[in-house]
Amino acid sequence: MARGSLAKEEIVKKILETFDGSFLNGKELRIPMEENGEVVQIKVGLTCAKVNIEDAGSTPEISSPVPASQEKIEVSETEKQNVQKLMENLGL
Repeated sequence: MARGSLAKEEIVKKILETFDGSFLNGKELRIPMEENGEVVQIKVGLTCAKVNIEDAGSTPEISSPVPASQEKIEVSETEKQNVQKLMENLGL
């Protein structure tokens, strides 16, 4: 069994339990969400790091190559509840 396989299975299970309508498509996890009145699917792929980072706070920040949009994004109550449920399931 590959390193991190059991951890990935546990994380996928918790995400599937947290987000209604989420599903596996091969090796990728798809999470449907509503954005601006349209359903979008967020794809998530999990891999185990070859080398652990001892102090995650010491790594430099990676800046986004895409400029942030100035458009205000409204987070729905369902999205807030899903994030809260995910954090609770992950013990955060």
